[in-house]
Amino acid sequence: MTTQRDSTATESDESPTTTPSARPRRPAAARPNAPAPLGRTTLTIESIVAVEPPREFRLHPRDRSIAYTDEAAGARQLFVLPLRGGYPSQLTASEKDVSDPQWSPDGRRLAYVRDRELRVVDADGSRDVVVTSATGVARPRWSPDGLRLAFVARRRGWSQVWLVAAPVPRRGRPARDPRPPEAAPLTATGVDVDDVAWFPDGRSIAVVAFRPPEHATAEIHVVDVATGAERRIAGGAGEWASAPRPMPDGGLLYITDADGWFQVVGLSADGKERQVLTSGAREHGEPTGGVGWAPHPSPDGRRFAHVEVHDGFVDLVIAPVEGVVPPKRGRGRPPKNRPAIVAAGEGHVVNPWPGVWRVFGWTSDGAWVAAVGESETTVQDLWLLPVPGVAPDGTRPRQVTTSMPAVLASAFAEGRRSPGERFTLKARDGLRLEGTLWRPPSATGKRGAPRVPAILYPHGGPTWQSYRSFIPMKQLLVDEGFASVDVDFRGSTGYGRDFRRANFGEWGHADTFDMIDAAHWAAEQPWCDGRLAIYGGSYGGYLVLCALVEEPGLWRAGVDLYGDSEISESFRHGDRPGRLDLRRQMGQPDDGERADLYRRGSPVYRAERIEAPLLLLHGRRDRRVVPLMTERMIEALEIENKFHEVHWYDDEGHGFEKRENRRDAYRRIIAFLRQHVLDDPEAAVQPEPDEH
Repeated sequence: MTTQRDSTATESDESPTTTPSARPRRPAAARPNAPAPLGRTTLTIESIVAVEPPREFRLHPRDRSIAYTDEAAGARQLFVLPLRGGYPSQLTASEKDVSDPQWSPDGRRLAYVRDRELRVVDADGSRDVVVTSATGVARPRWSPDGLRLAFVARRRGWSQVWLVAAPVPRRGRPARDPRPPEAAPLTATGVDVDDVAWFPDGRSIAVVAFRPPEHATAEIHVVDVATGAERRIAGGAGEWASAPRPMPDGGLLYITDADGWFQVVGLSADGKERQVLTSGAREHGEPTGGVGWAPHPSPDGRRFAHVEVHDGFVDLVIAPVEGVVPPKRGRGRPPKNRPAIVAAGEGHVVNPWPGVWRVFGWTSDGAWVAAVGESETTVQDLWLLPVPGVAPDGTRPRQVTTSMPAVLASAFAEGRRSPGERFTLKARDGLRLEGTLWRPPSATGKRGAPRVPAILYPHGGPTWQSYRSFIPMKQLLVDEGFASVDVDFRGSTGYGRDFRRANFGEWGHADTFDMIDAAHWAAEQPWCDGRLAIYGGSYGGYLVLCALVEEPGLWRAGVDLYGDSEISESFRHGDRPGRLDLRRQMGQPDDGERADLYRRGSPVYRAERIEAPLLLLHGRRDRRVVPLMTERMIEALEIENKFHEVHWYDDEGHGFEKRENRRDAYRRIIAFLRQHVLDDPEAAVQPEPDEH
């Protein structure tokens, strides 16, 4: 569940991305995209693929600047933007994408990842050195004294934590052939580590990992740096725990679904007391617990920032760490495992408008939190949000970056876009499903108003949800005359543990019926003309194939982006994170009791049932859902003489990152849906010049 079989290719899960680095910054504004030029700007494929917001923001330890990654000259590069005015500086000039920048504690250097290399560059870009190389290197984390780097790598076939001495500036003439430091493993083989965080004393590290024999749930262990000794503090036995963030006093914040919903828990420095700091039937994190989704303690440890998920939105909340005084313990021997104390204090939502907000840091004075925010009509950007009771009265949120191209601003200006509408329905077994609908303004559902076709969208994952974030492709579909219908099928996050686990053993079956039930719901709405299509990527693409074979007469068309077709084969050929995800939700395909479930959930065996035209798009370098999955489906479609179109992207992996490929994919998708759903024979995609 920690590994998403990602969103769609054309809209990334970790989602939106970057604009050119030297974009001018807009002054602070209470609402995004206003005022906007009142031209007649319309959305086009060319314009929506030009939107590339920054990613991976990291706040300088002394609040001087923000590091982030952005696209430049065909690859993601590392930039630094001063917070007190000025223009960004590009620190790297790499053919390969760079990722995961991390400031050193003194703010003079940045560690980052490029391909298989862990590198360190000076903050002015003057010295860029390779620290170590390894397969699958990721998540560099500086020790508090700045002398070592912890990182995750698969040097021995497992995602282990490794330690290496950090390079330091040398005096005098540098060595002719400097010897790179030797990295040493901290965690054992057989354990897949997913996250790493140093404690303030530098003596121990908190790790999130999946452990043998089942690798079934995420656990948090504290590892002694000197000895490698480990102590489990959360997770296991059905509990999912992740997102450890050390407190200034040596305690720890983390999230856990122990009560059925992800709550934030505070663990005391001695490990004896736990306080549940959030409450209620809402999620306060995502299973991955990655950057942006984890709770963040303030510099003085008195407050913490956390997310709260509801209705497709993500709020950013500031709350006190100590809500109530723990009750006095009675006489007698204390219990070995003390129950957590519910101590949820009153929190304050600090985001200036509804959207999808994620926190990644505090300023050193604790008066501001640094966050990224986006909405259906607002591109992801960096904001500084004042903390109630700490920032001066009357202080307003400050927008730091501006990623919306000016030419598109009017197209997304207030009143120009139909807002998303939340809806609920009951699945055939009574389970409550939720989703979001976008439809053309004229399709009101009133008598005499035009009716439109509906495009059903299952998200990737399956352990994810369709947030109300900036995905302009959905707005483009609305402009083309379709209603776009997001459905959070069983297995989605945001609705509690039981809902998240409701597709265990049910891949391609119960969740497929959820999509079919949602399609019937849409067809019965007064704004819908009954024409239906289904479009999705990764797990969403897999559900496209499953829906087409399960109720073939329901659909006018299907669009599958890099989805599975035979899940037992995917288990054997896909990468390890995807395989572990599949095993924890479906079991082993070689298990006799599970073989029939794997077969049932593999649409390639029922390709003869497909009636709708099908478009398949896939990257040749995909290691999560390997190209074999689409090749198998194509073979089955050709045997059955089914109408289908296919296009391969030789330079793409799991998801389409390159702008020209996203542009081509959108072009093919829109043309296919127009041709087969709107019955427009002239909409067939025209080949590019190099395709003749």
